[in-house]
Amino acid sequence: MAKFSKNSICYTCNLKHNLFRFLTDDELKYINESRYEVHYNKGENIFKQGDAFTHIACLTYGMAKVYLEGENDKNVILRLLKPVELIGSPGFQVDNRHHFSVVTIQDSRACLIDANVFEQVLKSNSSFNLEFIKYINNATIRLFNKLTGLTGKHMHGRIADALLYLSDQVYKKSSFTTNLSRQDIADMTALTKESCIRILKEFKDEGIIEYGSNSFNLLDKEKLEMISRVS
Repeated sequence: MAKFSKNSICYTCNLKHNLFRFLTDDELKYINESRYEVHYNKGENIFKQGDAFTHIACLTYGMAKVYLEGENDKNVILRLLKPVELIGSPGFQVDNRHHFSVVTIQDSRACLIDANVFEQVLKSNSSFNLEFIKYINNATIRLFNKLTGLTGKHMHGRIADALLYLSDQVYKKSSFTTNLSRQDIADMTALTKESCIRILKEFKDEGIIEYGSNSFNLLDKEKLEMISRVS
């Protein structure tokens, strides 16, 4: 069960997102008045697809997956979130609904900011507004690149992309331990779990990777990059 607290103050916090450097102390105090921290256990929802959009969240500890819930439990993981990242929704100022789910993959902590308060700060601070637009646009570009890979690449290329993404952007090393299941990796690539396991074994047999139940070692990243480009 999620636990609530308020142990820090926004204008002195070292964990706030870089966007907040554009806010004045008064604006940070205004946000802090309605902000609260939530401690999540692994597997708990931060946001649920279809729910009302009431808060912006800022992940300050742990890790979470952002995914689309499809028919017949077919989900697509769009990205993984690490500290310190904002979690919003394209429903902000549109229909005020969440259009994806966000679930922790390890024990995590996030600050929740009232969406109406966030809106008022956007309206009053043009520099913050512009930086927020830039942040959203960069997220949209990453999504376009993700969709291009899912629709334009074969299965081996998608698995190679997932492994390179985890290595280069999430864990920042070639050998890493992850809380992601094989189903999660399949959901990152829009493949079935069975196809994901089969291709991972092919990569292992070819000496491209090693893996255990929750660990991966990319032995030949150049080969993976080549597979990503041509498959």
